[in-house]
Amino acid sequence: MDRAAVNSLMEEASSGDGHAYAALASMVQDELFRFAIAQGLDHTNAADATQEVLMRAYARLSAWKPGSDALAWLCGITLNVVRETKRKELRQKRSWMAQNERQGDQTTESVRENRPDAEELGQLMEAVAELPPRQREAVACRYLRRMTVRETAEVMGCAEGTVKSAVSAALEKLRDKLQPAEASDRGRTFNG
Repeated sequence: MDRAAVNSLMEEASSGDGHAYAALASMVQDELFRFAIAQGLDHTNAADATQEVLMRAYARLSAWKPGSDALAWLCGITLNVVRETKRKELRQKRSWMAQNERQGDQTTESVRENRPDAEELGQLMEAVAELPPRQREAVACRYLRRMTVRETAEVMGCAEGTVKSAVSAALEKLRDKLQPAEASDRGRTFNG
């Protein structure tokens, strides 16, 4: 993705050029969709989140600061939309479970999406999904989006040290989860 082109289109769009915003939306929508997927949304919710991000960004073009990183700004909006979507899903799931309990239905197992054929990829995705939200966000920004620590901090709305700490903790958890024998051989020397 050509960040200079994205920033240029954002500058034009923030000056009131609707055609520039349409071109920008077309350029970044796939990136934002993949970013939402990396945060744990299914395809349907990721597509909805991407559209919501583009609508919010358009409504808030005046909030974008010329000269700043437009893609990082859009990813920050995406994180907020993803968080809202997950909270909504959790409320709906709790409501659904409570309703089923009242009806005496003990069937609470949800149907899972088709998983990739590659077993290792599936294990990695499961392990990443089990990370706490901030660690998952930091890993997605740093390794899936290939953002710098500074860019990740900007997107997540936190300090660079927080990003480094979250990434470090996440990688340790992923190592332990994906290589349990090796992790137990190393011992737990990082306690202090």
